[in-house]
Amino acid sequence: MRRAWAAAILLCLAAAAPGQARREDPVETRAPENTYRAELVSYPGPWAFQIGRSSMILVSDAELEALADPDHVLNLALTFDKHEASLRQVCERARAAGHRTLILAFDHFFSQYRPGQAGPRRLTPDMDDYIRRIAAVSKFAEGYGLGLELSLLSPLEIGPAYERSTGESGVWLHYRKGVRDPATGAFSVQLWQQRRWVNNKGPVDIVDAGVRAFAFRERTVRGTLYRAVDPASIREVSQGVQVEVLEDGEVARRVRIHGRGHAEVGPLDRVLVVQQYRTPEMDYFSPRALHYLNGLVDRYADAGVKLNGLYADEMHIQQDWGYFGHHDNGEFALRYVSPGLAARFADLYGEEYRDFAKYMVYFVTGQEDTARDLSAKADVSHVFGPGPADIQRTALFRSRYYRLLQDGVVDLFVKAKHHAEARMGHRLEARAHATWAESPTIDYWRTGSQPMFRGAYEYTPNFVWSNTVHQSASACSDYFKWGDFLTGNGNDHTEGGWLDRDYLGLALACSTGILNEVPYSYAAHWGMPAEVSNRRMSLVNTFGAAGSPLFGMVQDMQHRDVDVLMLYPIDLVAAAERFGSWMTQYGYANLVTQDKLLERGKVAGGAIEMAGRRFTTLVATFEPFPTRRLLEMMRDMVRGGGRVIWSGPPPVLTREGDDALAAWRDLAGVDTPEDAAAGVIGPGRVVEFEGALRAVPAQTILTDFVVDRLYPVTPREGTEVVARTKGDIVGTLRRAGAGAFAFLGFRPRDDQSRSLGYESRTWFEVLAALGAYPPTGRFPGANDNTEYLSRTTGYLACRFPDGAVAISPHFRDVEEGWPGGFARDRKQDEEYMKAHPLPSGELSLDGFRVNGHTVTYRGREAVTFRVAPDGALTAFAGSGCNRITVDGRETVFADGDMAQLAWAPVPVERRVPGGAVLQAMVYGTGTIRIPAAHLPAELEVVAEGPTPGSRGHTVQSRRENGALVITVSPAESGRWLYAAPAATGR
Repeated sequence: MRRAWAAAILLCLAAAAPGQARREDPVETRAPENTYRAELVSYPGPWAFQIGRSSMILVSDAELEALADPDHVLNLALTFDKHEASLRQVCERARAAGHRTLILAFDHFFSQYRPGQAGPRRLTPDMDDYIRRIAAVSKFAEGYGLGLELSLLSPLEIGPAYERSTGESGVWLHYRKGVRDPATGAFSVQLWQQRRWVNNKGPVDIVDAGVRAFAFRERTVRGTLYRAVDPASIREVSQGVQVEVLEDGEVARRVRIHGRGHAEVGPLDRVLVVQQYRTPEMDYFSPRALHYLNGLVDRYADAGVKLNGLYADEMHIQQDWGYFGHHDNGEFALRYVSPGLAARFADLYGEEYRDFAKYMVYFVTGQEDTARDLSAKADVSHVFGPGPADIQRTALFRSRYYRLLQDGVVDLFVKAKHHAEARMGHRLEARAHATWAESPTIDYWRTGSQPMFRGAYEYTPNFVWSNTVHQSASACSDYFKWGDFLTGNGNDHTEGGWLDRDYLGLALACSTGILNEVPYSYAAHWGMPAEVSNRRMSLVNTFGAAGSPLFGMVQDMQHRDVDVLMLYPIDLVAAAERFGSWMTQYGYANLVTQDKLLERGKVAGGAIEMAGRRFTTLVATFEPFPTRRLLEMMRDMVRGGGRVIWSGPPPVLTREGDDALAAWRDLAGVDTPEDAAAGVIGPGRVVEFEGALRAVPAQTILTDFVVDRLYPVTPREGTEVVARTKGDIVGTLRRAGAGAFAFLGFRPRDDQSRSLGYESRTWFEVLAALGAYPPTGRFPGANDNTEYLSRTTGYLACRFPDGAVAISPHFRDVEEGWPGGFARDRKQDEEYMKAHPLPSGELSLDGFRVNGHTVTYRGREAVTFRVAPDGALTAFAGSGCNRITVDGRETVFADGDMAQLAWAPVPVERRVPGGAVLQAMVYGTGTIRIPAAHLPAELEVVAEGPTPGSRGHTVQSRRENGALVITVSPAESGRWLYAAPAATGR
């Protein structure tokens, strides 16, 4: 079901943004960035994404070995369609196309299209024989002007040679709870002992590293599903433990782990069994780790390998592609705990954590199959003690574990990447995303015979489990942190057939993009019929999420702008592992983790300024452990006249481990019970709004899940009540001059996809009521804010930092139901689309007021435009159109409707002496007229030559009535056209 590589292929054709969202702070001395200069335009930094890349994706050692003969023809199929070529043929075609990079990487996913080649690997990038073979390929490719993009600095690729060199490896702990006879010490526990995992880089064998056992006693915390376990009372009872195989298997085997005795530990009636595994990967926290990676890079550099990029698809530590097949009694019960990680955790948080194995009990959830009451089916978990602070300290412990794992792995590979860039002398592209599975895409709802994806928009009683805990345990759930390594970054949320009708994936791409060193993330999609894919691409183009370069050049290759910034709920999985990396899927705000906000953002004039953008509203959707700095930032924002909205539980502890409630209560202007974070279970209750939020429709609480708890408060003097349920106050608003702090003690729902048969939009209504989506003021009595229009009309509208506006019809009502495979069965798709025709993609605007403009337009799918201060149309992209009227000024740019047409001035940073000042593309034939008042007088139009940015043949053109008139013949249709100063004697 997985395939992030699809995005990489598509993005070879996509443009990237120069943007204003560069790093404001130097992280360390960096190598100079790549700049490709052609005759007509240059491709500095992110614009280099327009330079295509050729690829040879390998799925076996035999294919790598075959490259020793550059004329050996290989099966390179990436779908069911046959594709064969030799290394020489690939290089020749790459040179002819003007490519600079050859991707050479192993990707096990594609073995399904090459029968007979799947199997364990003998050769990995940390082996001498592998390096020798790659060096030979690199030397051959250099003869064609090509550098390599290798899957070199990837956690999945490095392990076997590291283990041989250092004696270290990865260590995973697999935990299972059981009962113990307090008199005899006898216990017997069964689990599925892991033996083989399969992921992006092929099958890997897991080695049994022994079993440990710990006895303990637990106490029920009344009114909760928690069991209190004092860490100091846990005793090891590993001596004499035996393992019996009950059912053998190649991937996993069922074992019984049993023991008895150990009267010295006392009458402890529970046991935690910890199965240890050695995995062929690094101890990422070892003092040797960075030295090893830098040395590996040096071996490639010394061998003469020329690197242009790092193939970085699915940057996680060892785990298995299986989504729902690693569970013991319904729980994903594995965590990476190498000796290096345990030592680092102990150095940071206390010596007691140096032996981490016994602390696995605080990850156990729902393993109560031995219980003789209804708790056997419940999500029972374990905490440090019975008090509210103990419960929160336990969640903070898990949060610290996940953060250390994620940050430690990323920081290690970022440092190694910087070393590689220093050796190569330029930036190394690493264009991809981190995880092999996303939430909600690979979460699980129980939907019977109905397609599950249609319901993957909301937490409902049939929600079962999220893969986020699997990703967090594999160090790949924080997309923002992996952006430190990845170039541009991106996501594959819309994969396998899910359509993302709430636009979460699109908003996430815009959010990670502005923070990246190369500020242009993608929001890829695959697993759907071509007709659906084309329509979804209209949304991509409208958001500016690395879609068509025709739209991108109008938008200056940047992401859309918004006023609202929401904190991404990275700690949700630490508080309740069952749930995903989302509280509500909301597309009309940017997202950011608390860490990245504190790293990149600052408060200025009541707003957050971050990465060249300005946000006047900050929202916390689920933030149990704010840092002291975050609370101070929120206070300063309110004092400066900004808006802060806090939903979900009040925080009891700061991330530093201090009291958070006192400062938070002062911010909110409320009092709370001491167990403020516990909440009240209230499925079916209705939240009704009043006061400043009186226009917001009532909202029903759907479930008894942790995410749907209610948090009643008592307002202090001067704090307004804005929401109640069953007499409890669950919404307040404290104003401070022009600023405001709102508290919503519940999970606001917002589901534009109508996945439950009706639309909910609490988040939008709350934000609108509090003034988070202000109009431009140009049209009295009308709100022309792009996000306001997107939520109240049939159109998606976005605005951009360069002044561009984009509009497309919404695509939120087409329910998923097609097969979700990567390679498409065309006949099957045609039959499906015939039975399920799409709604019209026509775009018809009559005096549409948007972002200070009035627009009249007829076309298809999406349009984007930009006007100069004097009102002249300076840039445009659209389909099925021939004119547009903006602010009463009509521009007729074609005699008849063109299938697709776009033009934009070439930005200053892309210009070369004597090169292009305007770039255009037309699909169709005929005469087009581009407004030319802002262009030099003497221009000639040329078609692009055989390589990007090269000068081809001259195109018939003239100046007439203030327009550049171009005659487009079949030879120019679908080719880049460039207007450059006319040159004599050329």
